Amino acid sequence: SVDTRPADTTGPTATITLADSALTAGKTTTVTITFSEPVNGLDPSDIVSPGGTLSPPTANAERTVWTATFTPTANVSARANTIHINLGGVRDDAGNTGTGSASSDNYSVDTTRPTATITL
Repeated sequence: SVDTRPADTTGPTATITLADSALTAGKTTTVTITFSEPVNGLDPSDIVSPGGTLSPPTANAERTVWTATFTPTANVSARANTIHINLGGVRDDAGNTGTGSASSDNYSVDTTRPTATITL
């Protein structure tokens, strides 16, 4: 049988979601990266996560959904953050690289603790 499907010439795209978008001290959240097709080569260095650190992402069996844990940095108060992925670092099974970047929706980090001064 002859394969009549057109050749895959399109690179992967991605969406990024956070399970919790309002992070406070002591909380972590799951970050889900969903690709349009199976990918290889997702490297943590291709992911920018302001206001915290991201664990190395792990893929599902199909390599279309990757998850990681985001841990906010202590003593940070930042209302506007987005996680960015450089899609040029990932390839689909046909060898096409992604182009540009993908970004999450906004999330906030508030891990500052109140302080008090007592004067006698």
